[in-house]
Amino acid sequence: MLFRRPAQLVARAFPALVLVWLLTLLVAAEPLSLGQLVEEARGGLYNRFWLDGVEVEDGFSLERLNNSQWLGLQLDHPQADDGLLAAGAALALNKNAVYLVLERSQLPYFLRQADKVRPGQVLIPGPNDTVTRFGSAKETPVTLDKPNDSFIGSLMSNLNNFEYGEARLHLQAIKEAMVRVGGSSAPYCEALNVARPADFDSPAKALAQDLAALKNARSCVFYLYDGRSRPSGIWVEVGAALAWGKPSVLLTPSLEALPPALLQPQKGLRVVVYQTHQHLLHQLQSNDAGSLVVP
Repeated sequence: MLFRRPAQLVARAFPALVLVWLLTLLVAAEPLSLGQLVEEARGGLYNRFWLDGVEVEDGFSLERLNNSQWLGLQLDHPQADDGLLAAGAALALNKNAVYLVLERSQLPYFLRQADKVRPGQVLIPGPNDTVTRFGSAKETPVTLDKPNDSFIGSLMSNLNNFEYGEARLHLQAIKEAMVRVGGSSAPYCEALNVARPADFDSPAKALAQDLAALKNARSCVFYLYDGRSRPSGIWVEVGAALAWGKPSVLLTPSLEALPPALLQPQKGLRVVVYQTHQHLLHQLQSNDAGSLVVP
């Protein structure tokens, strides 16, 4: 009897344990309101995102985001995170979004004034702000200086002056290859118009112009200078391109630089791993350039 009693106790307790487990699952799956989500985010420093108040734990899914009403994004010293893809897709699909950061500098440059580009639709509350609802979305039309038919996006953040200059040489070669063999007559590339990182337009203007140019484009080429995983506006651009169904090529020297979702096949996106910068330039200037710039 002494040896049977623990087993009997476990048997009697088992239904109660199952009930507690099921109740825990139900509570965990209960969507948070906007106000509840903002309050929960104040208690921790994480890189995560929510759709309709439910935390997403299995990565970026365009289909799931497309079926959602709003996005919550929390960032704290992020790298190349799926949440940035979701932020770009949400902008493209005109979804409401709230960005939760201790300081706006935690956001990629393009997103730091997104609430000015999409007032009411994008919220970036301060640490002590109370937020309970989104406002009425107001999108200001943007007119580009020149028309474009394709788009070149690049990860230029945190490059020193030498790296930035070298990256611009690569971008120029990409642009020329798109015109020569890619069927493009007017590629848009903001970085080619900016000689130094310090010369970029305000975050609001940069975001508005990039989204307008991306929406006009028939195809896109995205370029990474190195293999470091970093938070960058390029992931916002890639997310928007996926949402708008833009055929795209992503050039990277390493898969380690990509958000996890881009390690899986994404419709309309072709990932190309190039070798060295010298080899990249040689290939862009050769008859094989189409394999790098044609989706």
